[in-house]
Amino acid sequence: MIRPRPRPRPDDPDLPIARLRDLVAPGRLLLAGFAFWTAFALIFSIEYWLLAIPQPFGRVVAEQLASWWPCALLTPPLAAVTIRIRALRLARPRAALLHAAGAAGFVIVGGALMGAFESLLPWSEASDGLLAVARHGVIRYLGPDLLLYCLVIAATMAAAHAHESRRRGVAAATLARQLAEARLHVLSAQLQPHFLFNTLHAVSALIWEDQARADRLLARLSDLLRLTLRSGNRVETTLEEELVLLDRYVEIQETRYGDRLRIRIEAEPAARQAMVPHLILQPLVENAIRHGITRRTAPGRVDVVARAGGGRLHLTVRDDGVGLPSGRPLREGVGLGVTRARLRQLYGPACGIELSPADGGGAVCALTIPLRQAGAGAPA
Repeated sequence: MIRPRPRPRPDDPDLPIARLRDLVAPGRLLLAGFAFWTAFALIFSIEYWLLAIPQPFGRVVAEQLASWWPCALLTPPLAAVTIRIRALRLARPRAALLHAAGAAGFVIVGGALMGAFESLLPWSEASDGLLAVARHGVIRYLGPDLLLYCLVIAATMAAAHAHESRRRGVAAATLARQLAEARLHVLSAQLQPHFLFNTLHAVSALIWEDQARADRLLARLSDLLRLTLRSGNRVETTLEEELVLLDRYVEIQETRYGDRLRIRIEAEPAARQAMVPHLILQPLVENAIRHGITRRTAPGRVDVVARAGGGRLHLTVRDDGVGLPSGRPLREGVGLGVTRARLRQLYGPACGIELSPADGGGAVCALTIPLRQAGAGAPA
């Protein structure tokens, strides 16, 4: 008994080998075999007719069908044997030996059936018996049957390889998507505690100074946390939902800083249903407040603008604060660094984020991602 022997394979050894029913249903394979070999017989019949063979065309067709229909009967078992040999994962010499035995069996059985079918035709010549007819068929169709065996084997192997290649592609794409989601959740897990701690710090700073304002901050923080938790583990959300969450954060900051801070949010209607990464705007607004507005004595302003155009969604956060440091490289904090990593993980080279000095003072963070409305497919 031949037992499977594992050997190195270029593909994933954990991926199951294609089975015959994975490729095609047995009944459909039988029908397809009859359709193929019938077409084969008609081609040869037309060839003989064009050569002016002195026989009625219907008789020529019947003779060709009798010759080729046995191949239709043998195609499903031959394909099953081929799949079985592949599943054994044998070394090439042993697999070649099995195929040689299969070819010998196909030549004998196929040739015998061809000879027998032809002898059943009413106009066939008298024969010396079924055994003689079968022997004559084996000898007559030896060459064609070997070629037909190779044809069926090659077609089955090609179909099996194509099926396994598709499955490997699906498995690789699924793994890549799961890995990307895992990385995005890790990045979000870094961002959300950072955001929460900063907000709680803002509340604690006001408890002893202005209890009424601190109470309002706690109420806004409760709303903000409820919205954040309601979003669950979603990687993306609509810009409309993101702006609702940002509004709660803006209320907290404006309550904390009073007249020293004003935040304006402007979004085009076409951009509001676009998909954006969850918590994408809050860290950018926080950076603008922390590194721009709070470092100046005069009141400051932050503008958040969202617009759609050219198949892209453009998000801009601009402040009129102290601006970017000059003469030394810019060090990205948690908010901007995590935001950049999330965008790169989610959109790859199709996104862009740039922090630059703003005209008239301050800084501007411009973010560009593919425009994709809610309900559309994932980005490429």
